[in-house]
Amino acid sequence: MISHSSNISSYNSEMKKLNENLGGFGMKIDVNKILVGLVLVLMVGGVSAEDWPMFRHDLEHTGETLDVIENPEDLELVWKFKTEDSIHSSPATSGDYVYIGSQDGYVYCLDKHTGKLRWKFNTWRMMTSSPAVFGDYVYVGSGDVYCLDKHTGKLRWHFDVDAGSSPAVFGDYVYIGSKDSHIYCLNKNTGEVKWKFKTGGDVDSSPAVSEGYVYVGSGDDYVYCLDKNTGGLKWKFKTGGGVRSSPAISGNFVFVGSLEGYVYCLDKNTGGLKWKFETGERVYSSPAVSGNYIYVGSDDGYVYCLDKNTGGLKWKFKTGNDIYSSPAVSGNYIYVGSDDGYVYCLDKNTGGLKWKFKINAGDIMRSSPAISENHNLCGLR
Repeated sequence: MISHSSNISSYNSEMKKLNENLGGFGMKIDVNKILVGLVLVLMVGGVSAEDWPMFRHDLEHTGETLDVIENPEDLELVWKFKTEDSIHSSPATSGDYVYIGSQDGYVYCLDKHTGKLRWKFNTWRMMTSSPAVFGDYVYVGSGDVYCLDKHTGKLRWHFDVDAGSSPAVFGDYVYIGSKDSHIYCLNKNTGEVKWKFKTGGDVDSSPAVSEGYVYVGSGDDYVYCLDKNTGGLKWKFKTGGGVRSSPAISGNFVFVGSLEGYVYCLDKNTGGLKWKFETGERVYSSPAVSGNYIYVGSDDGYVYCLDKNTGGLKWKFKTGNDIYSSPAVSGNYIYVGSDDGYVYCLDKNTGGLKWKFKINAGDIMRSSPAISENHNLCGLR
């Protein structure tokens, strides 16, 4: 069900009473710095910074930014912001602000240079969904799907569904997966349903959008390709396990991980299998794509670099624990978190360790890094 503007004033009034000051938990690294609990990366020279407006950076989920951290070995902690619970959500950036959700139920808007709280909004539900910023609004799933004014945090609309994925916003529509096994297409201005498509399992995978189609995985072991305007099925591909990884698209191919431990490369137009690569464990991590290679983590603790055309292994790097975090690519380096409590910076061509940052003792990292204007931001559990 949908709450329209006629209900919003009373809803906002109620929320305002309970939207009290909380702390937050985050840390950050500027091209000289790192942000824990959020993710950013730095810009090149005097060029204006590029936003990281959604989970995996862009609609095709490449995980790569044009902003370059040229001296990652100089990254250092600039600030951290404490929320009242762990952070699985990954940060989005727009201009001078960072947007992130927490398991305490709040969506936070922070100044990306200082970590100062600008506003927060209480959804009343634990949040793993990552925000998407489009125009003047922030879209996020937390039980319901919410549309908030990015400047004030004021509610514009909410749609009643148990959202499981992070939203993608394209044109006039928001695409998001749900625990009720559906993929929804909502009007971004009103929250009204344009179409919905039923899968056979929970949809925690976040939709990618490329040309006229939406690509998304489901807990029913399938990857789906749907017409973005009608929700009509173009093709589906069965993997050997649930798909919680979010598809990345490059050229004519779709890359995605599965819980039976494989990374798949599928033809974008037909769903035909081009290749698959077996890791040592489940793959929750979503692939990043840069040039001729893809980068992805696995529960076996490794970060893998694979040839995107053949699936051949170029290199792998061992961390100290499972990897749920999805890599971010900036210049010649990739950034990724591990459940061993470190954020890693690796040479994308060799896999050599350039730098690692230990978070707090006992912390693990399920959030994925985001990069913008000399900052690397990420959330902590």
